[in-house]
Amino acid sequence: MTNQYLSISCLPLPTYVQSGHVVFNPGDRHPNRNNFQFFVMIFMVRGKLYIAEDDQEYVVGPGEMFILQPKHHHYSWKPMDQTTEYYWVHFSVTGCYLQASEPQELHSVIPVPSLHYYTPKMTLFLSKHSHITNMPGICALVKKIFQNSAAQNAVGFWQTQQLFLDLLQQVQSPATSQSQTAILATQIQRYLRDHFDEKITNEKLGQVFHVHPNSVTSSMKKTFGITPNLFLTKYRLEEAVKRLLSTSEQISRIAADVGYQNVYYFSMAFKRRYGVSPLSYRNQYADDKVGSIS
Repeated sequence: MTNQYLSISCLPLPTYVQSGHVVFNPGDRHPNRNNFQFFVMIFMVRGKLYIAEDDQEYVVGPGEMFILQPKHHHYSWKPMDQTTEYYWVHFSVTGCYLQASEPQELHSVIPVPSLHYYTPKMTLFLSKHSHITNMPGICALVKKIFQNSAAQNAVGFWQTQQLFLDLLQQVQSPATSQSQTAILATQIQRYLRDHFDEKITNEKLGQVFHVHPNSVTSSMKKTFGITPNLFLTKYRLEEAVKRLLSTSEQISRIAADVGYQNVYYFSMAFKRRYGVSPLSYRNQYADDKVGSIS
């Protein structure tokens, strides 16, 4: 496929708006839109989508990602000829972006001073039309994003935005200068953040990323200076703090929500890291609006 790239300035960061799942029957067409204000990411599960952006026609098949630009003319240049299913994500960009045949570094719309010796690159590169090697995993992440966005609380909102940024990282076009070890470590770190509420071992991570469990640990230590288990523990406890301070959920519920099936073990891990029990932490730092727990 002839491809183009979307280069997006990430200051300010792209923002998740909404997502969903759709199934079209033969004869159906994609909505005809002239001035839709958001990017549309499409992750194809089955069938074929005959989509046009302005005068350029595309055919998007199973296992492929396709991105429509905001404020362009989107329409079906041909009706569906088979049952067609995909997940979609709408997101907003307030910074600079462009579509071109090659990725291009963009400046931030926010002035950023150089810090010390290095200012990180702040441009996200996305292939407009590409094959996704782990489409089931991507679709599972999109469903998790939707579930979090449907939660009527502050934790759900922030977790949704974090998961969306992880999605962008997973589908971005990687920097050519990044080593395979760093790429693996970054993928492992994202997986731990996205699945922190599940039971995770080095063996499980090895199966997910098709490497030996020892490679899981060595790549994380070499890249980030921390083992997967220690990273997971720290992340779970940070998520627990968010819930302690922004909700009135019971300690046992919070423990389960962040991946601890044993509330006693959770309390011990929390006290080792923060010096006090979860309940004492809440009583000391929580906003007065959060009720106490019996």
